[in-house]
Amino acid sequence: MQSDELREAAEPFSGVPGPTAEAFDPVLEVFKRDIDFTLVEKNLRLSTEERAQQLVNATRFLARFRPLVAGPAR
Repeated sequence: MQSDELREAAEPFSGVPGPTAEAFDPVLEVFKRDIDFTLVEKNLRLSTEERAQQLVNATRFLARFRPLVAGPAR
């Protein structure tokens, strides 16, 4: 491919406009007031490896309690 062809292929789809940042949804506003953004910011500061480690830790934690919640096997 030539560089002009690559530029044409990389142009974003402009058929249907999507939601804008200015869009107001009352349902989302209700949920947003209950979000602790300090935790979101803290997680965004982590590296990819640290986030992966958090996921591993959470998975191990949940795996410990899964047998208790699932009950006896049928």
